[in-house]
Amino acid sequence: MRNKKAFKIFIIDNVPLLLTILLTHVLFFGALFYIKGIWIGEIFYFSFLVFSMMIIHLSIRYYKNIRVYDKFLLKSEIIDDYWIREPRSTLEKIYNLMINEFILNNGNRETEIKHDRKLQKIMIYRFIHQMKTPLSVLKLICENHRGLDDYKKIKRNLDTIQYNLNQIVDIYRLEDFKSDFVSEKILLINICKDNINSLKDYFIASHIYPKLDIDDSIYVYTDSKWLKLMIHQLLTNAIKYSYYGQTVTIKAIKIENEVQLSIIDEGIGIENADLKNVFELFYVGKNGRNNADSSGIGLYIVKRISDYLGHDLDIKSKVNKGTCITIKFYN
Repeated sequence: MRNKKAFKIFIIDNVPLLLTILLTHVLFFGALFYIKGIWIGEIFYFSFLVFSMMIIHLSIRYYKNIRVYDKFLLKSEIIDDYWIREPRSTLEKIYNLMINEFILNNGNRETEIKHDRKLQKIMIYRFIHQMKTPLSVLKLICENHRGLDDYKKIKRNLDTIQYNLNQIVDIYRLEDFKSDFVSEKILLINICKDNINSLKDYFIASHIYPKLDIDDSIYVYTDSKWLKLMIHQLLTNAIKYSYYGQTVTIKAIKIENEVQLSIIDEGIGIENADLKNVFELFYVGKNGRNNADSSGIGLYIVKRISDYLGHDLDIKSKVNKGTCITIKFYN
């Protein structure tokens, strides 16, 4: 199909040449016929020679340049695909020089972008590291003043700052995913227990109770570090949006070659109108806007990691009934 379009473009591009030859031919032989009175047979003879030479010229031109027209119609994200191997004409050589220049400029631009991103990442990491030191001092001071009326408010806000700093680090870590991905056999019950233990203080402080419902034989193939980050984020959200004294359930079932891991809470839930947008960066739904800790980053990170790992996400929620987010693994 592309070759046919390239041929049409070639013909259209050469229409002015054809019209010029035809017009010149008519005027020249018309003048000779009027002045010299040459025979019609001679006109046809010379016309045949002219048009034969024109066809030969166009055929040679088509052979030498058609690949340039073909490349104009190419739609590829790989820039090397636009390169013409063994150029047949001066036009193709000039075209290759242009593409080569473009590749060099694009390479220099990508190098600059990577350098800027690396510098930006270093600056962010350094900033977060510098923020964590005074934050730790403030937390220690806060713990030593438990008797203050504002203790819980201060501690909650310090925890929010810590949480948001960690999320910024997680977003920047996503860029390293492809070079830091290792697929392995993972027992789900172990990685879920690790996440519950790491969030033990948060569960206790929020008076939320974890419930683990996973058979110790269920396993999946994935990257343990990134899966742990996903589960940690989903559990954090489940605790954050649950009410005092409720339960957060971590449940896994196996259906043929599919394993479903669900994080289920009984909290505030999500409006139906917000469900389709909750995985977008910085999106905070109606119910989430009532929570000062909502950042619109957590579920975005979960979705990105899920896409990278090749897992599917499913979310179901009812207002004041709770939310169930399921990660689907295909073994």
